[in-house]
Amino acid sequence: MRKRQALRVLSLVIAVCLLCASLPGYAASEGPIDVNFSDVPDGAWYEEYVNLCASWGIIDGRTETTFCPEEELTRGEFIKLLCMIGELAPYTMDTSIHWSQPYWQVINDNGVLWGLNITCTAADLNAPITRYEMSVMINNLLSNVYTENPVQLDSPELRITDYSTISGVYQESVLQAYGKGILDGFEDGAFHGDETLTRAQAAAVVVRTGWVNERLEVEDVSAVEEPTGGDTTMDPNTSFAWESRNYIDAWGNVSAEGRTILFGDPNKSYFNGSESNLSDYIVTVQVRTWDIDSSGAKYTRTWNLQVNKAVADEVVAIFEEIYNDPEQFPIHALGGARYTDTMRHSWGCAIDINPVENFQCYTNTEPYTAITGTTCYKYSDSPYCITPDSSVVRVFAKYGWGWGGGTAENGYSGWTTTADYMHFSILESGG
Repeated sequence: MRKRQALRVLSLVIAVCLLCASLPGYAASEGPIDVNFSDVPDGAWYEEYVNLCASWGIIDGRTETTFCPEEELTRGEFIKLLCMIGELAPYTMDTSIHWSQPYWQVINDNGVLWGLNITCTAADLNAPITRYEMSVMINNLLSNVYTENPVQLDSPELRITDYSTISGVYQESVLQAYGKGILDGFEDGAFHGDETLTRAQAAAVVVRTGWVNERLEVEDVSAVEEPTGGDTTMDPNTSFAWESRNYIDAWGNVSAEGRTILFGDPNKSYFNGSESNLSDYIVTVQVRTWDIDSSGAKYTRTWNLQVNKAVADEVVAIFEEIYNDPEQFPIHALGGARYTDTMRHSWGCAIDINPVENFQCYTNTEPYTAITGTTCYKYSDSPYCITPDSSVVRVFAKYGWGWGGGTAENGYSGWTTTADYMHFSILESGG
């Protein structure tokens, strides 16, 4: 059984109040307010969670006297909740597309939506959120915003009765959120990830995520041991990225032989996340990186990163070289395989690093116009910014990987009207 250190509750509450005060339709209170919902029975499993969230204005009632605990929660509503408990204040109040657009933008920029295809459209944001989607967002928030290391959970299939049927897209997220005491199953022991998240369940998830001492106690769970070092003997010239030049052209067109290697099917060109053989080709590797704590000191973080098995060894070697480089480049957000498009992430052959400080942008204006993220090394001296001469760019290039920030302006080729400074892929262009 693992005990967890309590979060600074007062800090979170103050942050919530400040965030609420800055948003239309919200007024910060000086303290908790009394709530008494007629549809929240005394002794209900969710009573304390609902009352805590409602009293601090984290989740409002539907009316002054009703909470509607069994109603579905929309994706937009849940994204707003994550902004609040993650202390992620929106930097734009543009609501021309949807009321939750500002929250979606900051959540997306911080890598909380990695692995999900939830776009900033009214149709996507108004849709009820599933328990699977919730688990992915929570796992990303814990990793990329709360900087929590992953955990190991013994025999998850014995605790979550439908674990073996969970798609590889969601399995790791469910395991992490369950192992950290944030999620649990139903009375039948199953997770039922395709079901929608209720308002009562959302209240419990929010409290357990934001207040670590409120998390469930989980038997036989342990922190992932810090890697002692990855493979440093691999010859970079034998990487799949270099080999793939024989199967993949500069524009990302893949030969039948290359498609068989990557997807197990000569007629397939990407993974959509629902394939029955996904776990045969998308694997989880463990890497270590540096990050910076609140005092400015660097410390080691551990990551579970999903990539195609064809590049698994070189990804471990790349990050080990970056870790061992004297620069000690810090990473606070990291993402690999996802299935939101047909490009290199959906192959498991692309990696994003520190998206807020290494934005995707249009480069035909000055200053550059952000698509995702907020800045890059051209406009910021943040230690999280990747520069053309950084160890990150140099080591990825050594193994044949290209950088999305490689524009003609900084001596690279491949990108013209756009750049993606967070993005690395097996294509020479970083596309």
